[in-house]
Amino acid sequence: MQRRGLAMGLLASLLAIVYLDRIERMSLTSELIFYRRRRTFMSTAVAATNRSRVLAIYKEILRLGKNWVAKDADRTLIERKDIVNEAKQTFRDNKEVKDPKQIAELILEAEKRIVQAEHYGIPILQTSTPPTSNTVSSHEGRETERSSGVRSTHFNPIAVVFARRYFAGSSISEDILSDIVKLCSTNAQFYTDFVSTVLCSNILEQYPVRKSYRRNLLKQLIDLLDRCGIEILDELYTACASCMLDSAEYSFRIFLTQNLDKVLVVLRESNQQLCYGTTGLSLWQASCDLANFLCCFTNMLNKSVLELGAGCGLTGIAIARNFSGCSVTLSDYDPKVLSQLDFNVGENMDKACSQIKVLNLDWTTFSMDQLDKIPDVVIAADVVYDCSILPALCGVLRMCLSAKQGCCAYVASTLRDPLTLKAFRDKLGLLL
Repeated sequence: MQRRGLAMGLLASLLAIVYLDRIERMSLTSELIFYRRRRTFMSTAVAATNRSRVLAIYKEILRLGKNWVAKDADRTLIERKDIVNEAKQTFRDNKEVKDPKQIAELILEAEKRIVQAEHYGIPILQTSTPPTSNTVSSHEGRETERSSGVRSTHFNPIAVVFARRYFAGSSISEDILSDIVKLCSTNAQFYTDFVSTVLCSNILEQYPVRKSYRRNLLKQLIDLLDRCGIEILDELYTACASCMLDSAEYSFRIFLTQNLDKVLVVLRESNQQLCYGTTGLSLWQASCDLANFLCCFTNMLNKSVLELGAGCGLTGIAIARNFSGCSVTLSDYDPKVLSQLDFNVGENMDKACSQIKVLNLDWTTFSMDQLDKIPDVVIAADVVYDCSILPALCGVLRMCLSAKQGCCAYVASTLRDPLTLKAFRDKLGLLL
């Protein structure tokens, strides 16, 4: 434990991240989700080709609207009408456009809208502007918590561990897989419930985990079940087949409560470790470990918490979901990271959740005036990776720790380069 409560030494192993090609849109012609690679439109695009593509997209959106099913069933008819009206109005507004480059941009935007609608369930265009350094975004919560749908009556502790890791996209050992197969062979009701409410859970339709992860795990289980002479349920084959094509730009991690009945946190992350020039769109193991440490071994009730370099926002969101009466500010700098933070906060807010805000924060120009509240606790996960940013990071920590008596900080860092971590410790020693 460093002076003034700065907790150090929380070392985490790296997640194995599968590198995938970035894509921009999906085809809507099948039950499976397909993607097409991003197209680069040149200003010399042939007008006839563009016109044909515009008409094809227009028909595609109308078809989408006709078959649309809203997340809230009561809004299905309303949202179908909204989709069709938006498409018709956009078509009318741009019918006089003749510049090939402008037409190409409109086509690309329309393709993105199809992805937004089909993949994320957003029926009509919703403007989302990343918060500026002088603004903070906040969210209203849903009325109730989300049920996981897991029927865990026949689950033993091993099955609980499997389920929590599976939904979170975490590695599962061969020993756990073997134990699960044994349970399936001795308890028919467990096998049925396990397949239908865990492996093939409906919640994975709304929040799909990384397909490569799910596909590999299901193939392992199917092989083990087959070796033991256990009949493979059709649902398993269907789920495995749905994961064969894996070119999605984003996937989700779902963190369940200890008893599996509720969804605690849902996070969207990029399927690429480095995306748009930033690592902040992917979830890193240090944030998982820090979230677990803070929720299990500290008391954040009624605390004001500032997270630096929040990335996907797991640690701060987990605190807000676990401790009542606290105020959490998630800060980062990259516009795309801020947009994703905003998305993840919105997905996790309900009436029982503490207040969460998203703030654009540049460490090099930081001042305490940018914060609504002086923090009681400062947290950061996996921010110590580049010596060039250490002076600014340590400067922010110094100002926050000096602003209020009793303020403390928790920093979790993956051990990559011991020299970088040593430089961080040395810099803190000079400042504190």
